Amino acid sequence: MKKGLFSIGFLFMLTGCSLFQSNTSIMKPPELPVKQQKVKEAINKYVPSQAEWVSPIEEKQANKILEADLDSDGTKELIVFYRLPDQTSQIEASVLKEENDGWKEIIKLKDIGRKLHKVEFTDVNDDGIKEILIGFSFSEDASDKALIVFEISTSKPKKIMETQYSTFFSGTFNQDNKGKIILSTLVRNQEHKVRLYEFKKNEANVLDELELDMYVSYTNTIAGSLSPLLKGMILDTAVGAHSSESFIIGVEDDKLIKIIPENLEVNEIFRTYFVNSEDTNGDGIIEFALQKEGSNENLSYAVMPYINEYYQLNDQLQAELVNQYYRNYSYRYRLQFPKDWPPVKITESEDERYVTFLSIEDDRVLFDINVLDKGQLLPKGWNILYKSNQFTYVTKSSPEVGMHFEIIE
Repeated sequence: MKKGLFSIGFLFMLTGCSLFQSNTSIMKPPELPVKQQKVKEAINKYVPSQAEWVSPIEEKQANKILEADLDSDGTKELIVFYRLPDQTSQIEASVLKEENDGWKEIIKLKDIGRKLHKVEFTDVNDDGIKEILIGFSFSEDASDKALIVFEISTSKPKKIMETQYSTFFSGTFNQDNKGKIILSTLVRNQEHKVRLYEFKKNEANVLDELELDMYVSYTNTIAGSLSPLLKGMILDTAVGAHSSESFIIGVEDDKLIKIIPENLEVNEIFRTYFVNSEDTNGDGIIEFALQKEGSNENLSYAVMPYINEYYQLNDQLQAELVNQYYRNYSYRYRLQFPKDWPPVKITESEDERYVTFLSIEDDRVLFDINVLDKGQLLPKGWNILYKSNQFTYVTKSSPEVGMHFEIIE
């Protein structure tokens, strides 16, 4: 399959996990329109009318009003980030708390860069009040990012950590249920380190550190449960022009461990193209991807179709296959293989519009997909899978298998 360079931005924290609470789950806008209007009226008392409200780049829902129960009293506070139109002004934030007579500003944060990347709320100093973790950069085109951790137990917020980073996640990584930060710094061709931090008396201490391959760049990062018992993060990276590999980093007894599944060889984790780690089956455990050739013909990598296989770790840190996908980059879709399919081989037309999935055992057609231009007449005997603004996706096979088809935006 022909594929261009495909760079995919950072992902948000994994949701749906009973052991690892996602910060995105506490960053949702107010639900009722009436409440939203009252909230906006209250915010306008503290945020200048000419200010531009901003949302974290890495927050998928792009919320401009964040909610979090910062003081664990059962009521959520509101957090709004904004920037004044002055080209030299930096982002500020207003934290509002609901009282009997309405919303009141309790904290103001200032000087947090020009570009807001990420916001998390975690009690990292174990005082019962969540800290505000803000990832930002100082200019629109800056490649360096900074993390500031604000301690907000009083009306005067205190910076208890300020450092450069490439990616970070916070949460309870150990069974002790104490909030910690796992943070990486990557300077390509120079340094690649991962550190685990804890806080004592509002001072950040490095619990452990790992050094990783420095000749890579990130395409995706994700944190959460790596197995039923182990939590940590996965760093999906680009190697060279199009190849990729994933670093699986677990946290065990306040130590960082680089995991290579016992039943896999190191070279198996090295992939021909970019693939993101994700929770493909929705069980709260992140899967990492391997790639295998989808044809037994002697094809070059540029035209070889590939099968993305998603694995997760069991408690013995062995890789178990969860799902298999074919992804068509040219027409932005993927097909999940049904569990009862035999081993599969794939054929593609030269323009990649027509793809056939066949059984290796007997060459029977398991499924096919054809991509028509929008408005093109539907040929007789074809079933519509999906219509987009550009294309109509059709098949001659059973529409039931089409339930495994999805568009990739």
